[in-house]
Amino acid sequence: MAIIYSYPKVTSPLATDVLVLTDTTLTAGKRKNKTKSLAMSDLAAYVASSTSGITGSGTLNTIPLFTPSGVKLGDSIITQNISGVSEITIGGRLSVTGDLIVDGRADFTGLYARFSGQIQDSNNSGGTAGQVLSSTGTGVEWVDSSAAITKLIPYFQLATPGGSATYTQPNNIVDFDWSGGSGTYEYILPSATAIPYRTIRFVNNSTITASDKIHITAPGTETIDGGAFYSINKPYNGCAVWSDGVQWIVIQAKA
Repeated sequence: MAIIYSYPKVTSPLATDVLVLTDTTLTAGKRKNKTKSLAMSDLAAYVASSTSGITGSGTLNTIPLFTPSGVKLGDSIITQNISGVSEITIGGRLSVTGDLIVDGRADFTGLYARFSGQIQDSNNSGGTAGQVLSSTGTGVEWVDSSAAITKLIPYFQLATPGGSATYTQPNNIVDFDWSGGSGTYEYILPSATAIPYRTIRFVNNSTITASDKIHITAPGTETIDGGAFYSINKPYNGCAVWSDGVQWIVIQAKA
């Protein structure tokens, strides 16, 4: 039997380091007791193959998943953001039978997300029947449906006789005020082909009279209701226009 002493004890062996082993094979009732050597790298390979140790590899930033063999790791459909685990992308269906708590960002790029249990807001509240989730700017909270009424934030436009402007703002409602004498003000719409299916509303107050005209004008060769412009020329008037991807169409107008 070989007894090897080493001081100090090696706690971080290298793959090329060698272990000293004693052969305990019996031959005709006698032990051979031969001394043999084994490299650390060979030992690691032996443990993995003889004891079904876990092997495998995967793609960087992809959360691993066992392959059908049960002893190797491969790629799952879940990846994490390179900068950390605050963002996880799921490329298929996520089924959760327990609690799902997301403190960071979760992108569900599959066909749907189904929630059969309670959904809690930022205050850990499940809300009450009939409430809806509403953004607080920094989180979400359950609110009564009456508090979640859609609000249109207007863009305020000053109209002047002989003036003109092109609308480029993202707001979907424009509120006109008139300044100066009588005349015509041209307000040019964005391209209907550039923003298909967008709806924009136009309203005005009492400063616009019958002698003041605001022409809501289609750009370039595009049309609005088949013409070059739609006219607003009385107090408290308004209209709504919609892009079909080719032209503008008036879908609502005050009589």
